[in-house]
Amino acid sequence: MDDRTIARGVAAGRLGFGLLVLLAPRLLTRRVGGRTDPPAPYVWWLRAFGIRDAVLGAGTLAALADPDEEAAVRWVQAGALADSADAVTAVVYGRDLDGFSRWATLALAIPASALGWKAAAGLAARR
Repeated sequence: MDDRTIARGVAAGRLGFGLLVLLAPRLLTRRVGGRTDPPAPYVWWLRAFGIRDAVLGAGTLAALADPDEEAAVRWVQAGALADSADAVTAVVYGRDLDGFSRWATLALAIPASALGWKAAAGLAARR
C-alpha cells in the first residue's frame, strides 16, 4: 500500500471518528464507559476532541487531493503528532482512565500514529 493510500485511510477514519464523537458523544460514553448520563464537561471535552479529529481528517483529505505535496506532508504530520500525543497521554495519565478506555485509546492511537509518521515520511521523500 502506498503512502498516499495509507494517509487517506487514516484521515478518513479520523474524520469519521471525529464526526461520531462530535455529533453523538453519549453513544461513545455508553459504549466505552457504560455511562448513560455523563457530566456536561465530559461531553464538552469529547466534542472538542471530535472537532479536532474531524478538522485534521478533513484537512488531510483536502491536502491529499491537491498536488501540493508540502501541504499534504504537513497535514499528515499534524495528525500523526495528535495521535502520538494521545498515546503518550494515555500512558502517562492512564491511571485516570478505566482500563478499557486506556487500552482502547492506545489501540487506536498507536497504529494511527505509526501509520501517520510512515506516510508522512514517504510523502516527504517524494518531494
